[in-house]
Amino acid sequence: MPVMFENFLYSYWKNGKPIYAPNPFSEKLGADIKRQVNKAYQFDNFIYHFKDGSHVVALHKHRTNKFFCRIDISRFFYSVQRNRLKRVLKDVGIFRAEYYAKWSTVKNPFAGGGYVLPYGFVQSPILATLVLAKSPIGEYLRGLDPSITASVYMDDICLSGPDQAALQVAFEGLLQAVEEAGFTLNDEKTRPPAEQIDIFNCSLENGDTRVLPERIDDFYSVDRSQASEEGFEVYCDIVKSHTWRIGARKKRRRLYFRTKPKAKPAPAATT
Repeated sequence: MPVMFENFLYSYWKNGKPIYAPNPFSEKLGADIKRQVNKAYQFDNFIYHFKDGSHVVALHKHRTNKFFCRIDISRFFYSVQRNRLKRVLKDVGIFRAEYYAKWSTVKNPFAGGGYVLPYGFVQSPILATLVLAKSPIGEYLRGLDPSITASVYMDDICLSGPDQAALQVAFEGLLQAVEEAGFTLNDEKTRPPAEQIDIFNCSLENGDTRVLPERIDDFYSVDRSQASEEGFEVYCDIVKSHTWRIGARKKRRRLYFRTKPKAKPAPAATT
């Protein structure tokens, strides 16, 4: 008797993005494949979303430079097709790669067909990052001149350096690598080399990083608990701090961006 293919409880749309709630089987499988990938592959130092301090550490690293640029990959998870994922998993030595690729993907909710990584699954971030790292994008970033600082935070890639002309060359090379890798740019969030850019809802320039005023206004536009407000204020202070180091606030509340509550809305549309 055929087994029904089902690896999520429900899906819904939020802010134009489909989100999938994994079922217990998928959660267990996701934890399993995450462990296997972490054991099989060593991610590059320029990938920050698996590090303590995540994007704040990246921001602080970049601000020692004078010029900055960024690109944003559109529909990052949903750009990773099942067959591509299977090939990459095989390449790093994952046993039963086809099985894990099958159960880690869902029917593409966008035009294009096929099966893709969904937003919401436990394993989606590490699998999408693995595909990116093994793509022309990862190869390009690993080959950058040492004067260029690079960071990857999920679908955001930022480059910085002391010389604008050199950074422009690096930026153009990155655009080409994105195209060769089969990903699509989010033009609205792409920033060519400049002395100041916005990224992670923060401003970034030489010697200065801080949360954008509009992000602060948005946070306080709704009622918040005292604990939430205090956590957000700590986060804002850390972003602009020149003395903060990872682990320096062990007795303080965890960073806002690592602990903000995740909404669990009822599904607007079940599939």
